[in-house]
Formats: sequence, structure tokens, C-alpha cells
Amino acid sequence: MKNQTFLLLYIILSYCTAASAQQEKIFHSYDSSVKTQSEGGWLWKISGNGLTHPAYLFGTYHGSPHILYGYVDSIPGFRQAFDACSQYVGEVAYSNDSTSFFSNAKLPVDTTYYDLLNEEDYQLVDSTLRHKMNVPLHQMYLKPGHLTMLFGQIDDIMKLKKAGYSESQIDSIHSQLMDAVLEKKAKERGYTINGLETVSEQLEMIMPGDLKENATALAEYCRKEKEKDKEYTQFQALTDTLVEVYRSQSMKRLIEYEIQMDAFYLSTSPYIQEIAIHQRQVLLKARNMNWIAKLTGLIKDKPTFIAVGVRHLPGENGLITLLQKEGYKVEPVDM
Repeated sequence: MKNQTFLLLYIILSYCTAASAQQEKIFHSYDSSVKTQSEGGWLWKISGNGLTHPAYLFGTYHGSPHILYGYVDSIPGFRQAFDACSQYVGEVAYSNDSTSFFSNAKLPVDTTYYDLLNEEDYQLVDSTLRHKMNVPLHQMYLKPGHLTMLFGQIDDIMKLKKAGYSESQIDSIHSQLMDAVLEKKAKERGYTINGLETVSEQLEMIMPGDLKENATALAEYCRKEKEKDKEYTQFQALTDTLVEVYRSQSMKRLIEYEIQMDAFYLSTSPYIQEIAIHQRQVLLKARNMNWIAKLTGLIKDKPTFIAVGVRHLPGENGLITLLQKEGYKVEPVDM
């Protein structure tokens, strides 16, 4: 869901104020990986450090109609690795977590968008909402962050419809998203299911800040979308290339993609740079650091298949390097 990714960049406000030198360091965290990262694809075997059973790390492709669950059949060694395990670890254990997108989505009963936005921004968001959903803003009960994510989902559906997909075909696509089906398959086999974070924790990281800040960020996105902002266009062009990067099954190409993204961030406005710092420092680095402490315990218990978004794997703060620092041998499954 590329539109949703861009929307989330706008809802993540700057909580990571940093000097230019610090920004340079953050946005060059993949440079050394070009030379040191082993060539490989999206499936890696974890061994050593006392492990007596297999463990695998797999990089998934999140929420896009372009690459669905069936694509795993093209990953060398995937079926053998999945079959060799008895525990599945995902970013979130959806089947074990009753929290949903809408669990904490409603505005407080005493709060409306009139309280969160100035008149100009209110009219802008109201116009966007009417266009996308045919609903006036005064009838909207979702929090700004949740509304932003909903906009992304609506945009994805409209693109599919324009491409000629029927409602049933779109439903079929949504039922075959890679992470969700992997967990379902693991559950059907009786695997132990574990998540590295809860749905609530994930949403809190994606949508930090208070309601007013998130509402202002939502209005800013609506403004840039309406004006066909140059940064918006450039970002969409870059995210479009991630599909082909994933299809290449090349970690080197993914690292090159991340370096290209960092170059883009450094060339944009300070506002976008602050948002990008949050993406790099919190959505990727901080989550990886949180996950590694849990992973090292989980893989000791039983044969484990770990499936997380592919962008969590490479770089000096990626899971491959972090596992190696913990003393494990992490090597690509033969291509």
C-alpha cells in the first residue's frame, strides 16, 4: 500500500529534532552495508550460538496487490525452511491479538475536528473527505491518524478499480496479503504463533503525537495531494520501484534502494527530513532493537520461522547485523 506509506510519513510528526551532522549519520546508515552485506535474497538461515535446531529469517512484502502470498513459491528454499519449523514469529500475532485497527479509533466524545483544525485546514480536510468518501467532516468520528490510514486504503482500492479489478477480485487480493496468509498457514499446521509487538504498540509507533498534531499533519497531506506537490510525486516514483527491487530478490539492490531513499530525504524540506528521521530511527531501528531481545529468546525454544517486512533486514541497524552481533551465524539460503 504505497499511498498508505506516504500518508503515514505525513502523519508521523517530528519528535527527533537533530542537527545536520546527526541527520547525515542517520541518512548514511546503509553506506557501509554496500561493501559488508553478504549477497543474498529474502530468506536467511540462523545458526550457531548454541542453537540445536533450525531458525530462519524471511523478509516479507507488506500490503501490496503487486506481490501477494503466492510469490513465496519463487523464493529458493522457502518451502523447506517453513516446513522445518514448529514456531512462527511475525511482527504482530494477529490471531492472538484481539486489538483491531478500530479498537481505539474513535475521537473522544467531547472532541470534534472543529476543535482540532483551524478554519482553512478544516475546509481542506472536509473537501478531501467528501471527495474520497462522500462524507462531511462533521460526521467523521475517526481519529486523524486512523483517517489518514483509511484514506490510503481507499486510494489503493480506487486504483485497483480503475485498473479493471472487480469487487470480488479486490477482496481476493486482500485475502492473500503475504504476512497474514503466512500466519494463517502456520496456525493451520499447529505452529506456536508469536508476535514481536502488539497491534496497539505498532499503531502507537506509526501514529505518535496528540490529536491536534496528527490533525495538522493530515491537513498538510491533503494540501500537498491537492497541489500535486513535487515531493509527493518524487516519493511515489521511488516507492513504485520497491516492487521491482523485491522481485529481484537481491539484498544488494535493497540496500541501494535505501541509499537512494536517503538521498531523496536529504534533498527535501526540513519538515520531510524530520519525518524521515522518525521513520529511520523509530519505525526501523528502534523496533529492530526491541525485536532482537525477543528473538534471541524465542529461537532458543524451538525451530522458528521469522517473517518481518523486508526493510527490517539490511543495514547496520538491520536484523541480520543485530543477530550477528548477538553471536549467531546468519547466512543466505542458497539462491
